[in-house]
Amino acid sequence: MTPIDIPTIERQARALRAQEIQRLQGLFAERLRLYALLLGNSTLSLLSLVAATLRPAFSWNPQQASGKTGPALGVRLNRLARRLFAWNPQAQRHC
Repeated sequence: MTPIDIPTIERQARALRAQEIQRLQGLFAERLRLYALLLGNSTLSLLSLVAATLRPAFSWNPQQASGKTGPALGVRLNRLARRLFAWNPQAQRHC
């Protein structure tokens, strides 16, 4: 009967364990790369959506809308107040 060679069996078991660990690390690395790629694509599409949403708010230029600018708000309010208080219904009657 041949004796059991325990050191050889331990070396083979360690080698198989190391191969299995390397295989699992490869699987984890591949899945991590895939998740990072998906996360990057999702982040870029989210950023492009946010940019498209915010672009009109920051690209609005009131000077491009009309070539001629009207009077300022204070001037318009002053003119409105003068018209309200200067109205005389008898001045327009021609009887």
